[in-house]
Amino acid sequence: MGHKSMVAPCCPWGATVLQKARASACVVPCHPSWLSNHTGLCFSRICCSHAVSSSPSCCSSSTFSASMTSSSSSSSFVSSLWSIATVILRGILGRYSVIAVPADDLSLEGTKQMFITHFGWIFSLLLAVTCHCLHRHRGGKTFQRCPLPSSLLRDPALPVIAYLVALEGFVTDCLRWVPVRPGGGGTGHALICFCGNFGILLLNSSWLSVDGGKTALDVLEKMVSVTMMRGAQSGGVVTFEPTHYNYKQDHNSSCPSPPPLKGVRSRVVNAKRTDLSQRIRRKIVRDNGTPSLFGAHPRLKGSNHPLYADNDNNARLVRGFFGHTRFATTSKASFDGTHPHQWSPRRNHTVFSSRDASPALLGVENFITHNGDFEFFQINSKYYDVALLQTWLEHVLHHPMPASVDSAAIAGVVDLLRTQGSFALSARYALCVGLPNSKVEMEPSVPYPTMEEYEDIAKTFENVLMDMTTSGNHNNNHNNHNHNNNHDHNQCRDGKYERDKLIAAVVAILKRKLEVLPEKDVGDSSTYHTPSSRRGKASPSSSTAISTLSKFLSSAPSEEEHGGGDLHLFVRTTVHAFFDNDLLQTAKLFLENAKGSFGLSISSSLDAHRQVVLAARGQTMSIAFYPKKGLVCYGSEQAAVKAGLNYETPGGNATTDDAHSSEADNAVRLDLDDLGGEICLLDWGYAGDTQPAVSRPNRNLPVETLMNGTIRVVLHHQSKTCRDCHLSQRLTLLERNEFVKPLLDDCPDPILADIRDIPRVCSRIQDDWHDVGLNRMTAWNLANCIRARMKARVDGTIESHGGQVDILVTGCEVSLWVAEQFVADLQKAFPRLFVRCVSSNKLLGLFGQELAMPCTGFPYGKKSLEMKDPIIIIVSHSGGTFGPLACSNLLQSFSSSIFAVTSEWDTQIGKQLRSMYSDDLLSSRIFSTEVGVRPAEPCSVSVVATHQLLTNIFEHICVTIISDPHFRHLSGAVITEHDLQILERCNQENLKALEEIVGVDCQGYEIHERRGRTEKELRSAGDLWSEHILENAKAYIMSFIYIVGTVTAGYPLVTGIATAAGLNTDWAFYITRFLDSLIYFWLPQINVLILRLIQGRNLRHRMVGRTVVIGDCPWVAQAAEAFLSKIFACSYSIAGLNVLSGNPADHLVHRHTHRVVRGSLLVCGRPDGRLSALTSLEASTCLSVNQASSIQSIGGTCESITIGHNKSKLPLSKRAIYLKSHRPLFLCEKVLDDIDAHEDLIRQRKEKIKEEKEKQKNKNVLISLAATLTTRTRSSITNTGNHILELSLSRSRQARQTRSSASLLGAYVNLEKDARKRRNQNLGSHIGDELVTDVINTMVKEKQGIENARRLFNEIDSDGNGLIELEEFIAAYQKKDANISREHLTKMFEEADIDEDGTLDFDEFLKVSKMPNLLAELSVKNRDNRGLVQVQASRERYFGEELRKSVPPGVNSMAMSQSQHFSMELYESRIASMQRFVAMTVMFHQMGMRVQTFFPKISFGLLGYRMDRTHSIMRIATTASPVSGADVRERMDELRLMLKIEKSVQLIERAWKNWKNDQKMIKA
Repeated sequence: MGHKSMVAPCCPWGATVLQKARASACVVPCHPSWLSNHTGLCFSRICCSHAVSSSPSCCSSSTFSASMTSSSSSSSFVSSLWSIATVILRGILGRYSVIAVPADDLSLEGTKQMFITHFGWIFSLLLAVTCHCLHRHRGGKTFQRCPLPSSLLRDPALPVIAYLVALEGFVTDCLRWVPVRPGGGGTGHALICFCGNFGILLLNSSWLSVDGGKTALDVLEKMVSVTMMRGAQSGGVVTFEPTHYNYKQDHNSSCPSPPPLKGVRSRVVNAKRTDLSQRIRRKIVRDNGTPSLFGAHPRLKGSNHPLYADNDNNARLVRGFFGHTRFATTSKASFDGTHPHQWSPRRNHTVFSSRDASPALLGVENFITHNGDFEFFQINSKYYDVALLQTWLEHVLHHPMPASVDSAAIAGVVDLLRTQGSFALSARYALCVGLPNSKVEMEPSVPYPTMEEYEDIAKTFENVLMDMTTSGNHNNNHNNHNHNNNHDHNQCRDGKYERDKLIAAVVAILKRKLEVLPEKDVGDSSTYHTPSSRRGKASPSSSTAISTLSKFLSSAPSEEEHGGGDLHLFVRTTVHAFFDNDLLQTAKLFLENAKGSFGLSISSSLDAHRQVVLAARGQTMSIAFYPKKGLVCYGSEQAAVKAGLNYETPGGNATTDDAHSSEADNAVRLDLDDLGGEICLLDWGYAGDTQPAVSRPNRNLPVETLMNGTIRVVLHHQSKTCRDCHLSQRLTLLERNEFVKPLLDDCPDPILADIRDIPRVCSRIQDDWHDVGLNRMTAWNLANCIRARMKARVDGTIESHGGQVDILVTGCEVSLWVAEQFVADLQKAFPRLFVRCVSSNKLLGLFGQELAMPCTGFPYGKKSLEMKDPIIIIVSHSGGTFGPLACSNLLQSFSSSIFAVTSEWDTQIGKQLRSMYSDDLLSSRIFSTEVGVRPAEPCSVSVVATHQLLTNIFEHICVTIISDPHFRHLSGAVITEHDLQILERCNQENLKALEEIVGVDCQGYEIHERRGRTEKELRSAGDLWSEHILENAKAYIMSFIYIVGTVTAGYPLVTGIATAAGLNTDWAFYITRFLDSLIYFWLPQINVLILRLIQGRNLRHRMVGRTVVIGDCPWVAQAAEAFLSKIFACSYSIAGLNVLSGNPADHLVHRHTHRVVRGSLLVCGRPDGRLSALTSLEASTCLSVNQASSIQSIGGTCESITIGHNKSKLPLSKRAIYLKSHRPLFLCEKVLDDIDAHEDLIRQRKEKIKEEKEKQKNKNVLISLAATLTTRTRSSITNTGNHILELSLSRSRQARQTRSSASLLGAYVNLEKDARKRRNQNLGSHIGDELVTDVINTMVKEKQGIENARRLFNEIDSDGNGLIELEEFIAAYQKKDANISREHLTKMFEEADIDEDGTLDFDEFLKVSKMPNLLAELSVKNRDNRGLVQVQASRERYFGEELRKSVPPGVNSMAMSQSQHFSMELYESRIASMQRFVAMTVMFHQMGMRVQTFFPKISFGLLGYRMDRTHSIMRIATTASPVSGADVRERMDELRLMLKIEKSVQLIERAWKNWKNDQKMIKA
């Protein structure tokens, strides 16, 4: 027999003498099943100790059952000991006790449960009073007769401890204050989010019968945790169960009726630091479970009951859980506003079921869960806002508004619409919304009828219907009576003639009642020929109901003759509603008349035995079917329905999972059409009924069978936006699908798991990019779209102006920040390409609203963003954020080339794009990082993965454009193939750097300790800053200990020392007490100073809350700020943190230096200033850090840490964390390296000469030799045009010096000045034929000198016609090197000839002259050996090696290095910045982890929080905010129409102009 466990929590307050003096008693009620089925003895343990201890111990009491059954088996004895040990450990460590209750004892509620719950603390209080009395009368007779030791009773601590234990019992058992166990429970982390629906259907009875629903609740909890990413300030679940389990089914009947059901709603409001998924589960267990003894998992009610068990006629109930998590948007998160919502409480109505024509008194209650916003509802073609509707519903439903949220109004409307089977509810529906004068009023002029009056009105309908079903059966056999009744009832339900007959009969009766109403003749109720048993006088209440009805109806004879009038319409609407308004029709009527966005589930106690309705419009909804497991999962979060993949069916699957299993056994998912609006009815039938219970208006809808015939699906589309295809073509395969990622397993620290997964994820993205996979197919489509766009620009089909958009990138929050850097790089690479990055919210505000929302402060408007079929890239790692998701729909009106960058192929945005394009891979529009769903709110791996994938996309776009000369010329391409080669080499070497930063390699294994120096240094910095944050908490604890100790002992520090020293003068104690009072006053500050001295931290920092300022490039600073602030979002105020960010090269000083105080914490990312293109940037960054660090007060300033690739440490910074560069040197670094190596070589030679001088005593010879060597070495550096003697790479690396940013800047400036000086000297001489090629090479490497280029152009142009022909071009180059083949020069000429006229004008020549190395350009391959477009990584030992070898001696090396400036900038923005961001996440994680683990340790588990979640609990913003999405669908249609009209006008205009031109030519 199952048991229900009542869990009594206990607090950890301990005792010294009496460890635990309270009992949690188990009360055995007088129930025979307890005596027969649960033979046991329940007793309480009271642990006493005679030994006196000074340290409190964490104690508890436990109630357990000792078995009375003796057994000789040793295993039974061991099992009993283990059970007793479990109970004791549960009490001591877990601080709770478990009491067994039979599963089938449904009466154990209310007072009995309260008695059991409160008996413990009451007994503890009585025990404390007893101990107090014993101690007080320790000399009396009672004391002498007491069996306890006298020393124990004399101890004054006895009553104090006893009262403390009683107080503990009151707090834990009565007030229900329980310890918080952070990270416990075995459920791992929780995901955080906006509103979301979720639910499961347990079609396989083994989900309940095998383990009592434990695994089913595991699935539900997993779904809640995933759905929490959409918002989880509160949540709830409703399930339906029989009103009583002693319901007797007639299994011999061919169509047995289901038992009456009631809804059991479990709702909770989440606290700041608790896990909503665990709280919902515990609430479900309390409301629906029967806990067991000794740690056994509670069983759901009825898990072993025949009502839920399989039987011959399939008359089995299916348990369903329909839930919702809420993120409050229009009101505070409160219990009343928590879903599921119900407006009208359960009420009994006369209901005609579809299976039995005879009426029955059934309880009716409806529940809804809703994600989205409900704005207006339409009645008689007029819209009413929700506020007015809510007030009106109070008058109509005669029940106060349960909550002010908009979703509660939906529940009220559903109560009004769901009327099938009840004439009373149907009459209310007809009267309120079915009449021409029906309207919504704040204060109705005529009071609406009460429910009792509706019941009286309904009796007329019921009598007529019953008479119609029985009038033709007087001569039938009694055994066939029920069958004939059902047959006639079905005819009335489906046949038009029978309905008209019913309507006419009711109209006649009501008309007579209305006619006699003024004469007060209530006795003559009707002349309709009814059976004698039904005739009689109407009751006074009936006349009152008719009188109330008459106030709403008009029954003029002239109108009735024509079949009109309100009475006829009222009766007809009532009858139709009675037969038609089932669950599907209810959802259909609501969505047809409601305005807003809806993710909706509707359930009713009348239908819960066989069906539920789900709907989507403007909000997503997905349904997963698991045929082998007999499980159905649905949810607003697409990833949540994959929870079924993570769990096995208890007792095994319904079908075998082997090679012979059919495809129908695979799990699939159906995504409802949220754009056009779609309603889905899930009907699993009852008692062998294989046809879905659908009313007549929806009989034309197709019925699809899934789950091997166990469930029927009926779909209704509100619009035709969804492609007209079979259901099987819309299903997404969840099993055996490489593109669908299962949910990750729970882990104790999801943030650390994400960080350590970064190298593996980046490696996999790079490997996938080099293979023929999904991303490559999408890249192929993207390249085709770019080529088409560029061809249109070349042909002039698309105009080129500032408002035109070629590539539009959009996203929200972190995805947007990463996308902005991507767009900045792309725009710099192609200055004439119009690339824009706009927030999705701004796009929705501009184009998705009836009234456009202006983008104040931004240059965006409908005219400034002229989008004519641009290439659109939507960056949304979750793939479900509302803004990007809505844009994926809205922007279809502007473009046919929409792409998405998401975490996996199977996302909501991916679904929209797959519906827009073909579902095959050749039409793929999805770039996937393959990261999947990541639960942690602080984003790390998702940011890095998106940035990594965008780097690969950037390379592919660049290769596509620069591979065509026309595209390269049109876009003004600055980037070259060599730049891409360098970027790809850095991209590949980046993996090694990431491994050292996070401490894990690409395979997931920890790296060798020798390589883990960087991670250790980062975590050491995090430990240091965590001590700054925790110092106030530690000082508070130290103060508490000091005060308690000194006050309890009565000897403060100074006074105690004085007393111990023998001071006994009274006046002296005044001085010592004065000094002790000062200590008490300054005690927190004293303790802080003590901590800083012990830990070696700065003593001058302010003793207040800390502020961390993050400085780096925009995307890193913003993403790192979001990461750190989310880590400390749930931290306690005593260890809180304020986080700011800024760009040190721009506004960091202006925004934050005035906030710098002693103890402010500044972490700043330093660009790699060793690269000449980044030297000034690093110098600016260092200047900002120095300025912030120089602001001091009483000698103290902020504590700054720099993170970068330059080893030099700033003098004012606390620490400089060095990130090792895993890349070859750039040419500028090589130049400085060679200089350093030469200087080092000179120094070594001088030292060697000095040593030989001392040995050989030959000064003159050695001095002369040294002078000669020095002169030769310096001349090799200066006299050959700064062509430095190249050393071996090994020596160069060993000779490198650590240079500060100022030193680097000075060195590069000096080299540049020397190069410019020599260049001016060379250009001052006569330019002859021999110097032409030298000057060309100088211009190629320096990208300067337009005047010189004109002079050279004239020199090469021998015929002076202003054009360089092929022969002239070849002759000029062959003067330099006769070995250059004519074929190579011809290809070079063709590359430069943009207009393909066979000549080069000056503009074309100028562009060619700026290329760094034309010959090298010709040898670059953009395809691998498989023919795939692929950037080939540079294989040079240092970047520029080949370039340096190929130039003549006169070309300056610094001038050559300038050709690498853009590749240096790309290295900074795509590679180095990513490494700094990852380094910051490692450091910040260590900070957060130290603070998180501190509080559970010092509070023995009472305090704690999870740093992977925030108080707002929003991982994915799926609700419309800040821009509404209610108008997106309408705006899409309008925009499509406007674009068609605009294109038509342009076509007509061009045709008209062509015709006019033709006419002019004819006349001419």
